[in-house]
Amino acid sequence: MALPWTCSNKATSFCDGLPRPGHSIPKKNDVIIPPAVAIFSPSKQEIQEKSKATLVCLASGFYPDNLNLVWKVNGAERTEGVGTDETSTSYGNTYSLTSRLRISAQEWFNPLNRFECVANFFTNETRESIHKFIYGDAGCTIFKENYQRSATAGKFLYIVLILKSILYGIFVAGMMLRSKVRNRVLLLCTHLS
Repeated sequence: MALPWTCSNKATSFCDGLPRPGHSIPKKNDVIIPPAVAIFSPSKQEIQEKSKATLVCLASGFYPDNLNLVWKVNGAERTEGVGTDETSTSYGNTYSLTSRLRISAQEWFNPLNRFECVANFFTNETRESIHKFIYGDAGCTIFKENYQRSATAGKFLYIVLILKSILYGIFVAGMMLRSKVRNRVLLLCTHLS
C-alpha cells in the first residue's frame, strides 16, 4: 500500500506538513504539550579554531513526538549546514529534539543577521509554530591573528617612542652643551676685555 504523500527528508517529523510514518497527528482530546524552544550561541573556541560557528536549537518538553525544526536566516529558510537529530529523545512523558546550524564565523559576526529556529507541531488538528531567534554577534571577540597584529603594532609603537625619547635626550643634551660652551666663551671674552 503506497502512502498518499512523499517524504524527501526522513530525519524530520513532518514531510510536507504531515507526520512521518509511525507518528500520528494528535486527536482533539489528546493532551498536547507544546515545546519550549531555545537557541544557543556558538562556542568561542570553535570560532577561533575553525572559523566556523554552530548554533544549536533545542525544543524540549513537548508531547507527542511529532515535531519539525526549521532554520531561517534573515527570513529565508536555510537547509545548507543544518543537522537535525533523526529522532526525538524521550524524557519520561515528554520529548526533546535538537537541530544545529553551522555557518561561517564571518556570517555569525554580522549583527544584522537574524538566525531563527521554528518549531512546527500539531495541536487540535492544526499546525502551530513557535519562533525563536538571535542576532549575529557584533564581533568583540579577539582572534589570535588580531591579537598578534595588535601586539606587533604595540611593539612598533613602543620602539618608535623609545627612539623619539633618545633623540629628544640628545637634542636637550646638545642644547645644554651649546649653552655651556657659549657661557664659557662669553666669560672668557669678558675676562680678556
